[in-house]
Amino acid sequence: MKRDQLPTPALVLDLERFNNALFSMAELAAKAGKKLRPHAKTHKSSAIAARQLRAGNCAGICAAKLGEAEVLLKKGIENVLLTSPVAAPARIKRLAELKRAYPGLWITADNVENLRALNECGVQFDVLADVNPRMGRTGVEFKDAPAFVKEIMALPNLNFRGIQCYAGNLQHVTSAQERGAATLEVMKEAAALVRELRKDGLPCEILTGTGTGTAAFDVEIPELTDIQVGSYCMMDTEYFNIEGVGSAFPCALTCLSTVVSCNQKEFVTIDAGLKALYFTPHAPPCKAADGLPEPGWSYDWFGDEHGKLFCPAEKRPALGEVVELTLPHCDPTINLHDVIYLCSGDEVIEELPIDLRGKFL
Repeated sequence: MKRDQLPTPALVLDLERFNNALFSMAELAAKAGKKLRPHAKTHKSSAIAARQLRAGNCAGICAAKLGEAEVLLKKGIENVLLTSPVAAPARIKRLAELKRAYPGLWITADNVENLRALNECGVQFDVLADVNPRMGRTGVEFKDAPAFVKEIMALPNLNFRGIQCYAGNLQHVTSAQERGAATLEVMKEAAALVRELRKDGLPCEILTGTGTGTAAFDVEIPELTDIQVGSYCMMDTEYFNIEGVGSAFPCALTCLSTVVSCNQKEFVTIDAGLKALYFTPHAPPCKAADGLPEPGWSYDWFGDEHGKLFCPAEKRPALGEVVELTLPHCDPTINLHDVIYLCSGDEVIEELPIDLRGKFL
């Protein structure tokens, strides 16, 4: 099948740009002596996670939610780190059942009561202590982390493996200089914590964190063992506008949409609206040429089913013509779709199910 024969809206992944991103990030990490631990919350596809592992230099795959981890493990992804704490009793029970079946599941925690509930399951959990990188979403404070690690080690069914420090709030700082300075300040504090734990005889083998926006800086930290990059293999308008990131990782994933009305002089109406492209008002999608935004084109949401596409008069697309758009924010946009079409040039070569879609429990 040809790309322009796909039913729209459709997500298409360019094989060459995707593979280039995989190997570029793997090389970035390897040169610094680090491993990748790619985050599946971005693409939500076990098939893409498997491709990331085959590209090499991976410590495993990350999942944000228990439901995502379940799918990944059941599809043969052996090493999965669950990066968000699991606290509800019913979910802890599910977590314990999953760990019994799949020993390669690792978890994170940031609360002593949660540790005790996990310990009572009678399953040997591999645990990373989640520390707060001054973001306040999850994590213990740096000053409290040594005592928290000792709480983990005091419980017989918990195996302390290391530290997670992910500063999600810094990934989209536009200025490369400001982003680099901010992330290194946080990660140096995390590194100091690792050194303190090791000095006290605590077996801290892992320091994991970072993301697509900060990876190039964070790999300078000697104690960092692996990086939790996600968007690098897909990319979107948000990241494209970040200094030093869009140029390194062009948009591999785009959305095909069809012109369904051309009666207005100022714009044409296409069939990709809020149900196809996640609403990110500060970073609307752009028409893409070879994965890069094309000058003179702009998009605006036009309801659930439709979008407005403004364009130069001499390049106005015809009724029924297929146009290609970057994604405003790849993670939640992908979660709106069932499949990603992997393409080589104009040929569709494989359908990749988004089998982690909606797995938010």
